[in-house]
Amino acid sequence: MASKTSAPKISPKLFLFIGVLSFAFGAILIRYSSAHAIAIAFYRLFFAASIMGLTSASIKVGLQKLDTKDFILLVFNGFVLATHFAVWISSLKYTTVAASVVLVDTSPFFATIFAYIFLKEKVGQKHVLGIILCFIGTVLILGADLGLEGNLYGDLLALVGGVLAGFYFFVGRKMRPKIEFLSYVTYVYSFSAFFLLLYMIIFNVPFFGYTVNDYIIFFLLAAGPSCLGHNSYNYSLKYLKASSVSATVYGEALGSTLLAIVLFNEIPSSLLVLGSISIMVGMYIAVIRA
Repeated sequence: MASKTSAPKISPKLFLFIGVLSFAFGAILIRYSSAHAIAIAFYRLFFAASIMGLTSASIKVGLQKLDTKDFILLVFNGFVLATHFAVWISSLKYTTVAASVVLVDTSPFFATIFAYIFLKEKVGQKHVLGIILCFIGTVLILGADLGLEGNLYGDLLALVGGVLAGFYFFVGRKMRPKIEFLSYVTYVYSFSAFFLLLYMIIFNVPFFGYTVNDYIIFFLLAAGPSCLGHNSYNYSLKYLKASSVSATVYGEALGSTLLAIVLFNEIPSSLLVLGSISIMVGMYIAVIRA
């Protein structure tokens, strides 16, 4: 593994900025698609798995062999990621971009909770304070949409998406020291695409018949947020502090919200703004500064 002090070929801060920007456009691209949420999720992961697989082949990096336990864990994490995308993308059909992105970006907070539950990692006063602030922020956002049944449903879907993403990152943190990055993401994206394929069959979602615009969006979601975004995080962690990289979650939420204001005229309510600030401060205390 490269030293954090060795000179990087690409500026990690620039690469990270590009990755965050691609994440910020994720919710916006989804909004522009007319396809079913599960279809968007399937094609996003299918194209992402294909891109990462071709990348591995082009640089002659074969898929790493796994023992049975690790293989089962990766399959399970693929299922978690598939369900995360299915529910989160669905949330954008019901609620605002700001509410959806802020709630799903609570994933680092939930990853910390899972580490406490399953690994018995110590929870200090900062963690407790962060948990309280995140809870208050979530209540404020949900309260802002109490009178809007559709929005509230979307908020809850986004929150479930955040919980699932937190678990996905928690499992990934345990697996990554064992498995090389390209192998890891190729496996997980492939398993995730498989489960989304099953979801399409179960919920009778059409496989074909989408517009050219939809297929372009599918590919951009795969190449941008799924591949470029995640790769920028992994690359930057070799040269920057984990806390600095984790803090970029704010950039994604802020970027998506500003783009939604400009493109969709979605002006956040005062409660949503207060809730978002409370969640961001809570994650900063519990995840980044802890």
